[in-house]
Amino acid sequence: MLNATQTPTAHARAGDASLDALVVGALDRAGIVGQRTRERLMRDLKAKIVLRQGQDAVEVIGAPGTGKHKVVQAAHELARAALGRSERLTVLRCDDPSGWTGGRVDQALHRAIEAAQGGTVVLERFGDLDHDKRNQATRVLRERGAEALLLAMSDKDLGDGALDSRPATSIRIKPLHERDEDIWELVDHFYGSLAEEQALGECQGFSRQAKADLAEAVRETSLASVRRLRDVVRDVVFEALADGELPLKLMSEQVRPYLERTFGQTEEARRKHDAALVASQFDAPELNGQSTLIQQLAEIHGVSAELLRREVEVLREVVESVHGVPRSYRNIMTKSEDVQRAALWLLTQASTQADFRRYFGEEGFMRPTKSVAWAFYNRVFQRET
Repeated sequence: MLNATQTPTAHARAGDASLDALVVGALDRAGIVGQRTRERLMRDLKAKIVLRQGQDAVEVIGAPGTGKHKVVQAAHELARAALGRSERLTVLRCDDPSGWTGGRVDQALHRAIEAAQGGTVVLERFGDLDHDKRNQATRVLRERGAEALLLAMSDKDLGDGALDSRPATSIRIKPLHERDEDIWELVDHFYGSLAEEQALGECQGFSRQAKADLAEAVRETSLASVRRLRDVVRDVVFEALADGELPLKLMSEQVRPYLERTFGQTEEARRKHDAALVASQFDAPELNGQSTLIQQLAEIHGVSAELLRREVEVLREVVESVHGVPRSYRNIMTKSEDVQRAALWLLTQASTQADFRRYFGEEGFMRPTKSVAWAFYNRVFQRET
């Protein structure tokens, strides 16, 4: 907290790390998730609230479900921590004028500010006011100084043409479909929250490809709401639970049927985007900048670069599934070989060792020997030999 002789600007220059810590604490308490979004909000909250000593009203703009209420809560928490605001947060709903005198929002706002000295006043749905009422409110917001932290919330940006009927500055929250970098983190967060509520067994959440499928649906449908993504995650998990115990990881086969029913994301549409997904943020971070090496290795081994990238993703999930033993070279290779054998058995659609052998051709030299097929079968089904 600032002392009486120290301005916020001096505080920021003398101990920027301590100011950052206050902002991080406010974001944490408000429950804001998404590293890139948090980075943007750290700058906004410092520049538009702390360094201005809370004297300028701030408009928080974002589509429904994008997190405006959480940003407002973070601003209130930060004002308490960094500016010594000790009072509560008061909300004035602009879509409920029942408490306004003669329908005048300025009078209702004056009363709310006077009742919230040292606290925060929020005008919810500010953008829904008609032009005259918005002008009334704006005059109060611009003239009332620092008696209370003043925040307005709007579902839509009124544009530069409405600058005279808006607060002095604004914080804009991107819709979810423009926050690619946050989607995976949000999926993990929502699964983790659900896991705290429910007994989900050994399931570790969504696989990388399942998260890629969810992210693609968000982009394809221009989904703006973070709340809606939370609902999607919960729907997928509970539908999987209805089928029995959850797998170690929720895979595309649990996600895609739901996406197709709910968003019309078909298998064909998903395949069209696969190449772009692999080449975009869903690539393994350590593959970034290695396009030349990927292409070289793909040519050496006679496969496509896309297939090689996909194999890396599969292997990553195999490595992540190694539990109970060290992730040593030997244990990783053993796990990988077991998974590959199981996949090959499924590919052949064999029900017996004879079926498995016939898959490889009619000629005897093309097939594995009976002893090899027997050993393969036992390894796939983890039978004692």
